[in-house]
Amino acid sequence: MKKEMFVTAGLCRIKDQIAKAAENPAEQDAKTGETPAEPEHPVSVFDGLPAETAKALRSRWQEYEHFRQDLTVRLHELAARIANQCAETEKTAADLQKMKEGTARLLESLEKQPELDEYSADFQLRLSDNFRRLEHLRIELTDIQLPATEKTAANQSRQNAFAELDSVTFGQLFRLGAAFLLPLILTILFSGLLLILAIVLTFRVNL
Repeated sequence: MKKEMFVTAGLCRIKDQIAKAAENPAEQDAKTGETPAEPEHPVSVFDGLPAETAKALRSRWQEYEHFRQDLTVRLHELAARIANQCAETEKTAADLQKMKEGTARLLESLEKQPELDEYSADFQLRLSDNFRRLEHLRIELTDIQLPATEKTAANQSRQNAFAELDSVTFGQLFRLGAAFLLPLILTILFSGLLLILAIVLTFRVNL
């Protein structure tokens, strides 16, 4: 009994020390106002790796950077093409809207043209006026259709050019290339023969 009382009394005396030792180091630093020391220079993740692992990781990093750059270039090119197509589409939409308004105006003018009455005393005069108005409407209609016709012709010409290129075989391309390069080849051969002849004559004269 005396022994138990002695242990209990001893624990009571050192309980403050036990509590202080059990405190979190961060709490102790907060109480004392001290902050943990930070490294002076940043430490690279490669410094703590074996040589082979660091080499493989650097290779993987370079592969990522190359892939990222390639993807960036591709996205910029696609964005530029889309922007050009959007501009062309907007211009085409504006032209079509203008053509639509012009067509509606001509149609309205045509519908407002008065009907002819063969029993009217000024029938011939009205017929001439109507003919003149129809001719003006036809000219205006031609002006409206002209941009669309030119654009359609340009598209057809471009498509025909691509179709002709696609239809050309390798043999035809080879014959065309040979025909264009034949004068150059003959000129090179003739110049070579002249050079050889000049060298031979030079040596013979020296002998």
